[in-house]
Amino acid sequence: MNYQNLLNPIIKAHPITLLGQQIFIRRLTQEELWDYEADLQALEKSDDNARQTSIRGITLFLSALVNEDGSRPAADELPAAEAFLSAHSGADLLEAVIAVQRHAIGTLEDAKKN
Repeated sequence: MNYQNLLNPIIKAHPITLLGQQIFIRRLTQEELWDYEADLQALEKSDDNARQTSIRGITLFLSALVNEDGSRPAADELPAAEAFLSAHSGADLLEAVIAVQRHAIGTLEDAKKN
């Protein structure tokens, strides 16, 4: 056994309905979650922190999206994070970000029922 294989990420596509669409998400890595938290802490000191925090959350959501086979979509297939701000309510965007976070640390079923 090659124990280095333990470092290969497990990428499984999990179906979920968010923002009115059936999509597939993957579990984020612990490093991605830590980076997100660090970015939020840094944004607390920003003058435009509400908008930038929303954009960072949407970016996290976009980074969790995968195709049905688990592959990541090409960058040009994804809308810009800023475009979501005029397309969806804050509550719907927050629901999407929280679902991705909960799925990363728990199960998709937990994310769906909360």
